[in-house]
Amino acid sequence: MANYWIFKVTDAKNEKYSKEGIQIYNHRMSEFFWGIKEFTKNGRKAANIDHLRKGDAVLFYLAGTRGYCFLGTCELNSGFIRPKPGELEKITHEEYLDWKEGVFLDKDTIHVWAKPLPIERLRGKVHFVPNGENYGSYLQGSVTRIRNQQDYYAVVHEHELMQ
Repeated sequence: MANYWIFKVTDAKNEKYSKEGIQIYNHRMSEFFWGIKEFTKNGRKAANIDHLRKGDAVLFYLAGTRGYCFLGTCELNSGFIRPKPGELEKITHEEYLDWKEGVFLDKDTIHVWAKPLPIERLRGKVHFVPNGENYGSYLQGSVTRIRNQQDYYAVVHEHELMQ
């Protein structure tokens, strides 16, 4: 049985490079690989990464200068991987602030939405965007589990209605 996830992307920078979240998202879609940092800044293991499996369904969420919105969907083509040194050099790029570990995306299931879905359209329609409450606490971290299949499909359906 598939799990359902939200993968988040935001603007990022380091000493050398600066990218908008949408640029990072588009790069990851073109390389069919989503970099995920295994450990947080304080050394704790990132939440949920050990539960990622091939065939799981993902919604991609953008937080940052371009707003707070869903950008598309896909299925995973792998669980979380820690590649050998040099194994992913062709698809991870320093200028996109890529992580060298993460998950492969199933290129045949990637749907990059031409029109992003603002999260406000989901208020009261899914459990992670409740009426009158802050949804930010639910969307913490880089990978968030969607607790039920209905919420995943409610987001997809709302996007279809918006078209």
